[in-house]
Amino acid sequence: MGIVSKSSLNFSIILFIGIGLGYINTILIFPNILTEEELGLTRILMSASSVVAQFAQLGTGNILVRFHPHIKNEKDNISLSIGLLISIVGLIIATVCLFIFKDYLIASYSEKSKLFTQYFYLVIPFFSSLIFFNLFDAYLRVIFKNEIPAFLNFILLRLVWLILVLLYYFNIFDLSTFLYFYVGGQTLMALLALVYLIYLKELRISFRFGSSNIKMLKEMYGFGVFTIISGLSVYLINRIDILMVGKYIGLEEVAIYSIAFYISTVITVPAQSISRTSNVLAAKAAKDNDFKVLDDLYKKTALYQLLLCSLIFCLIIVNYDSIIIFLPEVYHDSFMVFILLGSSKMIEVSFGINGAIILNSKYYKVDTLLSIILLIVTFLSNMYFIPKYGIEGAAFATMSSIVVFHLLRYFFILIKFKMHPFSINYFGILLLVSISTFITLQIPNSSLFWVDIIIKSGSFSIICIPLIWGLKLSPSFNQTLLTLFNKLKILLIKK
Repeated sequence: MGIVSKSSLNFSIILFIGIGLGYINTILIFPNILTEEELGLTRILMSASSVVAQFAQLGTGNILVRFHPHIKNEKDNISLSIGLLISIVGLIIATVCLFIFKDYLIASYSEKSKLFTQYFYLVIPFFSSLIFFNLFDAYLRVIFKNEIPAFLNFILLRLVWLILVLLYYFNIFDLSTFLYFYVGGQTLMALLALVYLIYLKELRISFRFGSSNIKMLKEMYGFGVFTIISGLSVYLINRIDILMVGKYIGLEEVAIYSIAFYISTVITVPAQSISRTSNVLAAKAAKDNDFKVLDDLYKKTALYQLLLCSLIFCLIIVNYDSIIIFLPEVYHDSFMVFILLGSSKMIEVSFGINGAIILNSKYYKVDTLLSIILLIVTFLSNMYFIPKYGIEGAAFATMSSIVVFHLLRYFFILIKFKMHPFSINYFGILLLVSISTFITLQIPNSSLFWVDIIIKSGSFSIICIPLIWGLKLSPSFNQTLLTLFNKLKILLIKK
């Protein structure tokens, strides 16, 4: 876990800075400048583009992670070349499909989300930029160059969007121009990621494949066909709710739902950091048939993700009212949506690298089958619960689908590989954070929101973290704290 902890720490620092900017954008600025309909439009443009991009990548990210260990010593950059070829094909297919179904899609949203239909065409440049940024990001991940793409996506992009919305507020340009530049921000990130690849001298593109590479291409094709559905289904579960809220209820409800959705995504920051490295290591272990390493990685990542993400989840719960205090009143009734979405995130991260284990094994087709089940359950549950219970129904449908999906993955791994992520420490962490949250919630609210945040966050941390440290529930967590402490000590000595 050494390389995982080090890489995830650096990535987490960038992500948490990005979260600070995201909070400024999503909670403080955007809802107070844009109308609910305009904010909903930006969210649904992003969600629709992300879903299309996920399909159009044709499994490129998973292909690079799985096959790069087999071809990384080639003179030419075959990994990136193959990824680029697949992405271009996917872009063409997705664009053609979008034009074919354009009238149907516009008609579906014309009643409840009319503004989206006016700017539907912006989905094309948006998802095109996402395809290539995700390609470059996936390649940089497999060569352990995580920091720069993370900086571009989580910090620089949010700074660009912050500047744009402020310019819109001061009437420097109108809504249409704001949306053009809003989409253009993502295009800029893709170009900067390309520049970084050139700087690293990794842009050695060649489509002259040898006989061994041709054989590998056939394996990639078979793997990619099945993992397209897997990747799309997993991604859809985090986006389809927003798209279906827009279809059944309207852009105003999309705006409210997206606030709770954004806050819930903060929970997964440590898991995103850990998985970027652990998934690559899992692919290498699977290639070497080293199931001891794979089992150890499975248990440690699940425990570490559970601990870090549960700390964040519980801190948000005890401070939720203070976090959204600056939002317009219409957004305040979103706590239950957050609880349901946050619980779904916790379920997702608590099973560790179960997806990577299946995808990097000979049973990768099973993950496709499970993903199809996930897609059907997600779609049907949203179709039933959204019209009946509104945005709370969408959140419940999302949580239910994730529970089913990860339980099916878990039991498959348990039966086929005789591996599971659970330990006594795992359940000790769950019990400890739950008790700490319950005690903290008993503290009366202060009249000043910032005092309330300090008191409740401090109380939760004082109750929980020393016990986690003292009981040694997670060696990786203790090591991370020691690393942070030593860095802080060095900085203080230098001063």
